[in-house]
Amino acid sequence: MDYNNIFPKTLFSYLIKIYLKNILLVLLIFLLLIFLIDFIEIYRRASEKVNFNNDDNFISILLYLTFLKSPTTIKNILPISILISSIITFIKWRQNNYFVIVRTIGISLKKTIFLPCILVLLIGISSTLFLHPLANYCNYNYKALEKKYFGHKVEESISLSKNGIWIRKKTSNGFLIIKSENITKNKNILNNVEIFRFDNNNNFINKIIANTASLQGDILLLEEGKKFNSQITNKFFDTFSLKLSNKFNTFNLNSEIAENMNLVELYNYIQLMKKLGVNYSNHLIYLLKELFQPILIVSMILISAPLILKNNERKFPLTIICLTILIGFTIYFLVDFMYVLGSMEKLNPFIASIGPIGVCFFIGCYLVSAFDEIKK
Repeated sequence: MDYNNIFPKTLFSYLIKIYLKNILLVLLIFLLLIFLIDFIEIYRRASEKVNFNNDDNFISILLYLTFLKSPTTIKNILPISILISSIITFIKWRQNNYFVIVRTIGISLKKTIFLPCILVLLIGISSTLFLHPLANYCNYNYKALEKKYFGHKVEESISLSKNGIWIRKKTSNGFLIIKSENITKNKNILNNVEIFRFDNNNNFINKIIANTASLQGDILLLEEGKKFNSQITNKFFDTFSLKLSNKFNTFNLNSEIAENMNLVELYNYIQLMKKLGVNYSNHLIYLLKELFQPILIVSMILISAPLILKNNERKFPLTIICLTILIGFTIYFLVDFMYVLGSMEKLNPFIASIGPIGVCFFIGCYLVSAFDEIKK
């Protein structure tokens, strides 16, 4: 089999170079625009801090903070950049008769876009393997510097470990450190609780253990427990309440942000959340989203190629371009909307994450197949 007849090396190398050039150009334009917007926002936040703008390294610090957000920005705008660059590339193919030449020598649309699909698939896989860890590293440093320059005192926090759930809650005269073995599905009852009470000066007051702890507005209600305090004669109790600083309906378990972990750490963290009874839907959806993002990027090509290349006019096909962009952004919006439903437990996480990508991929494959059937 002569592969040069199936994929003319010179022609396809030229087409791929055009496509790669457009991807880099669109990605760079979007990155510069978002970089400028992020810098302005960080500058605004910094200007609100007293004496911060008197620092000799004021501008360089802000530029560095903005630069640390760039890998995450690239990762987030990659699918849209692929869509826009695909539209630009296919328009140029049509206007310069490249696609006509390819069709004339008997090469179908499937074979024509095979190499671009392989290219963006490799870009997507590289993003998952290399750009994602880089984004995590930069994001970690950004959060540390953000806390240093813009941070505030944390009154409510949570930590998950193999030993259980650790929660910090502010009270009217101090704070509580709460350790729980697990939490019920509706997030309002902690089981097998140990509570360490501290005053506003960080002095330890006493320890309390209880079978359960639940929220009743601004009251933490403990049931069937024991108070460890030498000054108390009646240490055992059926119910005991502690007043909190604010009203809560459920324990707001703001766990580790999925974007700040690599995929292996994220998988292990999901297993830990599952064990402790914490809602892990958002983390699972993010993990699946990252793993299947290369397929979503390929779907963008499969959908945009037939819509652009089926136009026989050499003039600028504004209507087709607008339609393709609208379809692309609609897909992007629907995918994110399904992710939100999954993270809110309104939809199965696997359906919310894999379903939209699978639908987009099969729609793209159908459009490509239908295009080739019409042309035969």
